Amino acid sequence: MAPTTSDGSNFMLDQAVRKLGRNLDDAIQKATGLLSQAEELEIERAIRTLQVIKGKTYAKALLKENGKILNDVSFDIGIGLMLRKNRMTHAELELWFEEAEKKRFEGHIFQPLPDKADAWSLFLVVRQKLTPMSFAAQDLLSLHRRQLLPQPSTRITPKAAKTAIELGMWNLLDGELRQEVLSVLGWNELPKALRLEFFASLPETQKAEIMTLRGPMEREKATSDAYARLYSQNKQDTTATAPRTTSPLTTEQ
Repeated sequence: MAPTTSDGSNFMLDQAVRKLGRNLDDAIQKATGLLSQAEELEIERAIRTLQVIKGKTYAKALLKENGKILNDVSFDIGIGLMLRKNRMTHAELELWFEEAEKKRFEGHIFQPLPDKADAWSLFLVVRQKLTPMSFAAQDLLSLHRRQLLPQPSTRITPKAAKTAIELGMWNLLDGELRQEVLSVLGWNELPKALRLEFFASLPETQKAEIMTLRGPMEREKATSDAYARLYSQNKQDTTATAPRTTSPLTTEQ
């Protein structure tokens, strides 16, 4: 199981699993059967099997009653179409077949097979019986999908960091947010003021060491290297692609 989420969805997932199966995999399998629609061939196979078990076919019953077979109703007298139109699920089909197999239907020419009214009545009973489990199945699959999705990130993106700086929001950020902004930007993406601020934040000994370097390019390189080491989670270095902006640290002395 996934760790408990802030909205308690993991607890609800556990409850849904208990209603449907022994474990999560078993519950998901049952939930799928409860919610997925049975195919036409599956319904047809169930009705044909029922006729074999009962030892009678709808076609023979119609032939005996009318002296002829009407091709459009001889197979199952419209039961299959009725069940498909009402979106019978795999679980409903399985239970419907089990109940129809056990029951001896009487009072019409198709007995012991169900007539269309019998089949409809039995379908309603089955659907009502499975409705609570169907609701649990919907909850289970919804909660499971939610836990599989990546959680929304609260990290600052490079685009958002650049926008904040361009809008002059740097001075409004606290220390933690400033560090996060710097962690997503490359050295060449920083404006002059932030490069200078970063240099000023370095330990005095490190600043002194940098300032002893002979040329502005060397001082720039040493400062950018210090920045990269400090923010090792930066995106890939943009030095090769980003235009070089003159830094206060590159002024000739």
